[in-house]
Amino acid sequence: MSIFAIVLLFVFPLAAFAMLFFDLIFQNKKQFFLLVITIILFFWVGLNYVPDNDSDLVRYFSIVQIDKGYTVPYFYSNMISSGHVINIVQDSLFFFVSRLDNQQILPGITTSLAFFSGFFIFLTGKKKIDSSILFKILALLTFLALMRIDIAAGNVRNISAVGLIMIGIISYDFLGKSYFIQLLFFLLGISMHIGILPIVVIKVGIDLLYSGYKNKWLTFLSLTLLAIVSFIFLIRFGILDSVFGKFTEYSTGDVATSAWFQLLQASLKFKLYKYVIVFYLVFTAILSYKQLILFKSLQKFNIFYIITSLVTIIFALTQPGSTFLRYFYVQIMLSPLVIMNHSNKAHYKKLFIILTSFFILFFLYYQFYYIEVNVDRAQFLKDTFLYPIWFER
Repeated sequence: MSIFAIVLLFVFPLAAFAMLFFDLIFQNKKQFFLLVITIILFFWVGLNYVPDNDSDLVRYFSIVQIDKGYTVPYFYSNMISSGHVINIVQDSLFFFVSRLDNQQILPGITTSLAFFSGFFIFLTGKKKIDSSILFKILALLTFLALMRIDIAAGNVRNISAVGLIMIGIISYDFLGKSYFIQLLFFLLGISMHIGILPIVVIKVGIDLLYSGYKNKWLTFLSLTLLAIVSFIFLIRFGILDSVFGKFTEYSTGDVATSAWFQLLQASLKFKLYKYVIVFYLVFTAILSYKQLILFKSLQKFNIFYIITSLVTIIFALTQPGSTFLRYFYVQIMLSPLVIMNHSNKAHYKKLFIILTSFFILFFLYYQFYYIEVNVDRAQFLKDTFLYPIWFER
């Protein structure tokens, strides 16, 4: 059915999205095609996300404008000479957009990448997990509620980096792809934003210990060697210092003491949002622990989910402002799998459905509320879901 979604963009876009969501749940074939449709539809969402105040996206637009004055040879030679090669994916994205006439292509790309990653994870889980239709619906709605449009379109670097490393993790742990595929996506993610390095360290550490536990000594020795070489590389090129510098900046430095963080700290709505997220993480971590005991095939996934959830909870309770959200992006991507994998025969099934429904409704409300902060909400919703693609206001 999704083949008609592109046509519906020219008639009634909301119906195109409804058709895609229907097929994500009920269509078991042509999943690659569904992901292509996802890229197109959510690129359209990002194109319509036009910030009307001083947000992160506006700051990224200024970088795009600066890059307009650079030639290709100068841009890359300057990147190498300044020692910023580690950021080649991030900087190349801005430079690529600067070559085009429309800077809205930047949020178009990041929005499509964020939702592509989330739906790729959802579809992979759907193939690997024997789940009821109800739990699949709840899982998809959970992702749609958690993945705020302002994050997918406006955050740019962090959410794109997390999306890339999640593709690598799912490809290795669920699809059985080569470990080098996972490493490739780790490198792409780190190059998009160095701040996700701790997540990569956690995953590689779990892989290393798990390979030892399973007596896969060749893998264990290879990962040990990789960890040693990577640690030397991180120190030699100052990458570790950059990570600690970022952490300090967001913990006690300029960002932590900025007016924006102080406003968040004083906002009752943001505090409510933060503590509901903590409640949600505790809820899904408990579910994941139960699945760790029940399902041996998903042990590594559940261990990774539980550890990263605990890290996010600690950051939420101890760090100022929205710092913890940078790590919550991992659970945004992965927690729908935990919801989907809940046993249909488990006790307290009604309580599970009620709590999951509460989280979905709460996060949908907050998403609807928060869009207004950076864009004209009414105009965005009309341009994206009501007006056909050819319509010009």
